[in-house]
Amino acid sequence: MDDFIYEGEETPLLMRKRVVAGIVVAFVAIVASYLAISEYYGLSYSVDAQPLRDWVEDQGALGPIGFILLMAVSVLFAPIPNAPIFIAAGLIWGPFLGTAYSMAGMMLGSIMAFYVSRWFGRRHIHRLIGRKAADRLDVLVETMGGRVIFWARMLPVVNFDWISFVAGLTTIRFWPFFAASLLGMLLPTTVAVVAGDALGKDVRVTLAMAGLWVGGIAGSAIFFYERRRRQQKRRAIALATSAAPPGEFRSS
Repeated sequence: MDDFIYEGEETPLLMRKRVVAGIVVAFVAIVASYLAISEYYGLSYSVDAQPLRDWVEDQGALGPIGFILLMAVSVLFAPIPNAPIFIAAGLIWGPFLGTAYSMAGMMLGSIMAFYVSRWFGRRHIHRLIGRKAADRLDVLVETMGGRVIFWARMLPVVNFDWISFVAGLTTIRFWPFFAASLLGMLLPTTVAVVAGDALGKDVRVTLAMAGLWVGGIAGSAIFFYERRRRQQKRRAIALATSAAPPGEFRSS
């Protein structure tokens, strides 16, 4: 797996040091400014979500069904951001039902994206990304199974939606994909929904949840750089070993 992920020359955008540092600094500045302004002007730390809840309740069963379908569509059309929908779920239904409805929509959308990609893209994958990359992608899935899907879902720097499309292009079976996606998305989705629920109680809790997300980005970047450093070191030792005449190089 290390060879597949870390051998590339280009660092992913949300892993680049300047980008990560900018996100952290911007987040700290926004939180500090918000708290300072709120204290100075005596602003409330909660949002009145009752009108929104009343409106959704008036829709009856159509409220949750419509939300689940909206969540699924946001996955199928990946550019639509999921975070505002998670926050809305938390505001309307609270952490438990909000998470349940969000997960239902996410899984429905993920299944549709998986099969759309498999039915229409699998046959063309070698043309899309090249035969060598396609073969390496299949080897990665065959050796790691659902674990690669699980960790990709957990990382805050990876878009949930694209994972389903990419998985559909591989040889992974549906049920390992389903289980790994469900388990991998549960924690990040819960954090986002809890952040939305906190808006109706105390915005500072929402900021703390956002801090977890930012911390996840920073932690992912640190992990990425450390693993790539080790991978490059191992590769350098392997090259030196293969290039040295017999008896002249000994690995410690």
